[in-house]
Order: sequence, then structure tokens, then C-alpha cells
Amino acid sequence: MSEKKNSEKKSLVSKFTKAFIIISIVGIFIWSGVFALNYVMDGKEEKNADGSKKDFAPKKTVINALVCGVNDNLTDTIMYARYDVETGKISMMSIPRDTYVTNEYCIGHKINAIYRGKNIVPLVSQVEKLLDVKIDYYLVFDANMVIELVDAIGGVEVDVPINMKYDDPTQNLHINLKKGVQVLNGKKVEQFVRFRHNNDGTGYAQGDIERIQAQQSFMKVFMNTILNPKNITKLPEIVKIALENTDTNVTVREALKYVSDATKINTENILTVTAPGEAKYIDNLSYFLMDEDAAATLIKEKFNTPPPQEEVTSKDTKTSEQDTKKEGRSTKTTTTKTTNP
Repeated sequence: MSEKKNSEKKSLVSKFTKAFIIISIVGIFIWSGVFALNYVMDGKEEKNADGSKKDFAPKKTVINALVCGVNDNLTDTIMYARYDVETGKISMMSIPRDTYVTNEYCIGHKINAIYRGKNIVPLVSQVEKLLDVKIDYYLVFDANMVIELVDAIGGVEVDVPINMKYDDPTQNLHINLKKGVQVLNGKKVEQFVRFRHNNDGTGYAQGDIERIQAQQSFMKVFMNTILNPKNITKLPEIVKIALENTDTNVTVREALKYVSDATKINTENILTVTAPGEAKYIDNLSYFLMDEDAAATLIKEKFNTPPPQEEVTSKDTKTSEQDTKKEGRSTKTTTTKTTNP
């Protein structure tokens, strides 16, 4: 009888500990596991994702966020994330960094070259047009954040699918990983999530698409490791690392509205998809041509996202359209399905 009570007590403690950890850091991790909601520095003027001033509003039932991982001012990771506050469901769509766009802020035509350390509003606008969604919040984190977080929790166990050997001196990037299940430290995790092909040309047959799948798989394991009760003592360090490496329009005032809902999140039930489309060469450069209609349909069917409501988006949309016209980007971005190399 006493053993049963002890077992129940341990189970209760374990559940409480996990709940506490989730409540404490859920705002920092939603991408591809990483999005700062709970511990963003206060004192900032609250703004919408389009840069307009935010009116204080009641708690949302659904949150739409753009989450980006930046390396050398390029968005190597771009993800649209939808969080259903009432059910705790998280759905994410990865946008390949080579997605073809026409945008005056972009050097060339790859979407990852829009941001460049400063152009978050144009990037938000571009993603909204591509996916037919309204973004509430953006979260941009430096690649170093994942490296530091992985080291802070003692590494993450990853199943490396193939031998990986790649060197790019111009980026100071050197990848050298062996196939198999292993615990990777921060630097090796960076190698894993950035890998696409080996020096000899072998590697992921689908290039960036398979790289995204590897990133999504890693983030699920990463989140489960972060949420392990053994890491509760590391929370202060985890939060500090996240704060120092994240730029977002979410403030503490806004984040605190959702703290009590954090325990509804089930990291085992996160939906991850990649935007539909195909890879093609245009002018001897590799691009991803997104099927915008298919992407919007996938979001509406799988993410359970209703069409944008006029009363919710009209004010922000007008502001965004005015800014767009001012800055000369009033035309809707289209893919190059009609453009052949």
C-alpha cells in the first residue's frame, strides 16, 4: 500500500514539475520549437507584426506567429506557426529558404534574403501573402541560441540518417557527423540542422526539403528534452539565453495572458508540414516554387484556421496596405509557376 502511495506521489510530483516547466518556457519554444512568449523584456511599445501600434485587445483564442532562425542575417529557418490556445494544438508549416519571391527588399529572389537583420515587416507581409494568413507575432532568433540551449541541457539525442561531411570556408561551416543515434552538443546540432549535401554531392536527395524535415524531427526531440523535469534547475539559464538571442513584438503584458493555458500543450501532438511546391533551376540558380493555393488550402484543412475575419484584420490590413503602397510593394507576390528556366 505504501509503495502505491509513493508511486502516486512521485507521479504527481512529476506531473507538477512538467507543468511548471511548460508554463515557464512555453513562450520561448514553439517552433520548430522556439518562440518567446512568456519571458520577453517589458517596457517596449507593443506593435503588430506589420509594425503598426497595437491596441490592447482581449485574449486571443488562436495565435499566428512567424518564427525565423537567422544566421549571418539570412533567415535559414522560416516557419509559420499556429497555436490554438483553447486546445493546446500547435501546427507549423516550414517555408523553404530558397522560395522564389519578387520583393523590393530582397537581394535576388530567395525569400531568406528579405530580412537581412532589419526587414522583419516586409518578411511578415511576404509570408502573409504567400500563405493567405494574418500574422499576430514574429519571433526572430539567432542561430547561436539553439547552440547555447543545447549545451545548457547537456546535449540532445539525434538519429543522424547518413554520414555527413561538408566544408564551406566562406561561411566557416564544417560538418562532420557519422550516421547513427548519438547525443549531439550545440555545435554538432548546428551541423545537423544546416546539412544539405556532402562535399562529393551526395546527401539529401530533395535538398532543402529533407533538411527541413530533419530540422522538424530535431525540434520535437529538443522540446521533449527541454521539458524533461531534470532540466528544471536550468530554467534561469535557459530563459537568459532565449532573451539574449530573440527579437519579437511579444511583450510580457501580452504573454502573461496565456501562461495558464500552457499545460494544454502536448509536444507529442505537434503537426509539422512543409509548404507544397517544387524545386527548379532558374538562370542557373536553385529555387523552390511554392504552390500558394495548395499551401493556403493545406493550412485551412489541417490547421483548422478559419478565413481571416474582417473585424479582426481590417485595421491592421489597412495599415499594412498603406505602408505597402508607401514603400512600393503593393502588388501581390506570385510564384514562378509560369516562369520556366
